[in-house]
Order: sequence, then structure tokens, then C-alpha cells
Amino acid sequence: MNKVNLDAMIIREDFNATEGFTSTSRIKQIDVNSLKHDSMLTMLLRKPDFQRETRDWDIEQLCNFLKSIINRHFIPAIILWQNSSALTFVIDGAHRLSALMAWINDDYGDGVISAKFYNNNINDEQRNIAQKTRKKIDKEIGNFKSYMDAIIAPSKYDEAFCTKAKAIMSFSFDIQWIEGDVSVAEKSFFNINQKAVPINATELAILEGRTKSSCIATRAITYSGNGYKYWKDFSKDNQEAIEILSKNINELLFLPPIKTPLTTLDVSLAGKNQNNLSFYFDLVQYSLGDRIVNQDTDGNETIKILSYLKKLLEVMNSKEPCSLGLHPIIYFYSKNGNFKPAIFYATFLFVKRLYENNKLKLFTKNRANFESFIYKYDYVIDQINRNARSSKKSATMISNLYFDILVMFEDSKSENDILTVIINKNPTVTVTNELSQNLSHSKLKNATYISAALSSVLKCPICGGAIHTNSTSLDHIERKRDSGVDSVANAQITHPYCNTGFKN
Repeated sequence: MNKVNLDAMIIREDFNATEGFTSTSRIKQIDVNSLKHDSMLTMLLRKPDFQRETRDWDIEQLCNFLKSIINRHFIPAIILWQNSSALTFVIDGAHRLSALMAWINDDYGDGVISAKFYNNNINDEQRNIAQKTRKKIDKEIGNFKSYMDAIIAPSKYDEAFCTKAKAIMSFSFDIQWIEGDVSVAEKSFFNINQKAVPINATELAILEGRTKSSCIATRAITYSGNGYKYWKDFSKDNQEAIEILSKNINELLFLPPIKTPLTTLDVSLAGKNQNNLSFYFDLVQYSLGDRIVNQDTDGNETIKILSYLKKLLEVMNSKEPCSLGLHPIIYFYSKNGNFKPAIFYATFLFVKRLYENNKLKLFTKNRANFESFIYKYDYVIDQINRNARSSKKSATMISNLYFDILVMFEDSKSENDILTVIINKNPTVTVTNELSQNLSHSKLKNATYISAALSSVLKCPICGGAIHTNSTSLDHIERKRDSGVDSVANAQITHPYCNTGFKN
């Protein structure tokens, strides 16, 4: 949260050049004027296509870095490499360059450069963080234009401000150049980045497997098919298919947008952290299961992955006939309104198992009891999740637990019987409702609202489960083929699957 998205500042480019470029007249420094959006250097500056997204710094880190420049603190050198076309790749220092470029061009993820990069499709989360960043920097540092104005018209500003303006105009990054071909440059990139700010396992898997269908699918989903197009070498039809599917998946996960404090139960499936690359990668991996993916040369495999993931999300919650319409508040959020990623993964695996094994009717038959149980004893499930110490391990465990609970209800086991089985299998779990502990004001407000709103939430007359605004169907109580009429008295709101699958 509050990570500033600077990914648009430096263009990405394929790193697979044949050889390096050697010149005796290379630049030794990069000054402020070189980082304006229309300068010659920025037109030649590139990030390797496998470079992780430039969004590791939060607002405070970005602000402190700019203060360091103004106060003439030591700033490490930028490491560059040129290919045979004289494109200049940033091997180390992309965040430093991007941070200064963002200030110079007044673009913290919502400006002209970013709007072009994301095809004007900037989500609310990114836009809000950019506005917070701009507000803090304008207050604590001042905008770049005012410093430039102080150079031109110093009489308008005090002496201290003019001194800072001169410091900025005289500032420059020192440059170190890497000599050699593309293999040397790529090896240097990974060595430097792993030693400086270690790349986490998920990012490393995506970077190293960047031509695999699963990694391309992950990249596509992250920004709804916008941003750098890792699928640009595919046919036009396949590119369009990938972008449409990615947009659909993003909408299934994040519409309607969630706002806190909660004033409605109509929340998104997956919280509000839309730019979480690891979340999308894990979701793709869960949809694949044990299936092995290879390099995708034409986009067909990427399309298959996206299509199946979209289908599974539609089964979870959509207006499609196959949809169970799971209510996010019951399945994916805590009682005080926090999104729970591990529980989301577990439910996703659970739904995948139901769908693939033709068990949707079994679930619908026992849904009311199942839903009531997992919501009432969510704190028990949360303890199992924490004890697993790994979201991937806990996702599988809880998914299997969900299926066991479903089967026990089908076998007419009571709530107490099921709870006893769970406790016996998990002896470290205690039956103590953790929500009774002291909460912050915002969490207490959310918890109070959720408790009150759920007591009157619309229930499906067919299965008894809670209905969510994203997943409704109009059902004729008496079928039209059985002489049922189109009238309010003969109509009811149900889950899509309850109407078109279970009932029929």
C-alpha cells in the first residue's frame, strides 16, 4: 500500500540485442535537463523488458530521496549499457532516475506520461496514491517548476529557496558503463539487483520466465492489458484477445471498488490492491494446478490460461449462468472489513474443485449451512491459516477443509460435530472469537456496519445463501414453460447458478 507507481517514466524494451555498443563519447553524467520527458536522453533511455516494475518506493521514501538531492547528499551512480542500436538500458538505478523524472515531469503515476503508458486506464488506487504523493512533495519540498522559476526570476523567492534551486540545476547522476554483449548485461542486472534490493521469489520467477504463458498472463492482468505489452510479438487478434480477457479478469476481481470505512456490502472480490503482481501470479498458478507451462511463441497458450481463470472467477461471482455468486464479505473478508488473500486463494481452489468435479449442486444443496458455519467460525479458520505459516500451504489446507465441511453437512453432521472434528485435527486451535478483542476506531466502525448490514442481506430463496450485487438472476417461481407469467408475484432474485443450473 502507498507504493508510488513510477513504471511509466522509463520505457521498457526487449533486451535481446545481438551485441553491445562501444563509443568513446558516451555521457559521463545525467543532469536534470536530460530527464525532461521530451529530452533526447529520455527518448533513448530504456529498462530491460524483464526489469521488475518501478513501484518499490512508498511516498516517504520518494520524498526523502528528492530531499537528498536538494541537500546535496551522496547519491550512488547509475549503471547503464548500450545495445547495437544505441538504446541505453538502465542496469541499476531505475528507481532513482524515475523518482527524479517523476518530480521534474509532475507525474507520480497519474500524469501525462503515465496516462499515455496505461492508455488512460489508471485505477483509483494508483491515482489516489499519486495525488497524496504530489500533495506531500509540494508541501515539504515544492514543485519542480517553482525551482526553475527561481533560477529565471530569483527576486520572487527568498535566498534559501534560490540556493536550493541552484543545487538542483547543478545536480547530476554519475554514470558507470557496462561493456560487453547482452549476456554480460543481463548477468550484471541480476547480480546487482539481487545484492542491492533482493528480488522476491515470485518476481524472480516472473522475470526469468518472462516468455512463459503463465508469466505473460500475470503481466497482462496486472494493468488490465495496458502498460508494457509483453505479448506484442503475437498476432493482432491474439494481442486483442489477451487484453480483453485481462480487462475482464481485473473487473471480476475489483468491481465494484471498495471504499473504507464501509458503507455498503457491495464490495469487490479481491480488496483494493489492484497492482499486486504476486497476487495475480499466485492466482494464475492456482488455476493451472500441476500443469506445466512453456514458452509461448504465438499467444495461444496465454489465451487459454486467461480464459480458464476468467471462467473460474465467473463461477465464483458474476452474472454468468454458471455463477455461484459467493458474497465477498462472507468468504473473503474479516468481520472488521479486511481482505484476506490466503482465504481468497483457498476459496478459489475450493470452487475450482467443485467446478472440475461437477459438485456445484452438492454445494448449492448445503450452501446455507456451509456459509453460516464458515462465517460464524472464521476465527477458527484464521488460526489454521496462521499456523500454516505459508499462504500457499494454508490455501490448500483450508480448501480441503472447506470440502470436508461440505461433505459433513451432506452427511447430516451437526455444527458442533463438525467443529469437534476440526479441533481434533488442529489441536492448537482455540474456540475463542478474536473479534471480541479491542479494535481500532476504523475497524470497529467496519465491524459494526458489517454486522448490522448482514442481518438484513438479501438471501437466495433457492439455496438460502447471501446474494451479492454482482451476481444476481431473475427467476420465475413458476417456469414460463409451465404457464408461469411475467409478474412481480411470480419473480424472485436468486444466484445465477441456482436459477439456471440447480433448479433446472
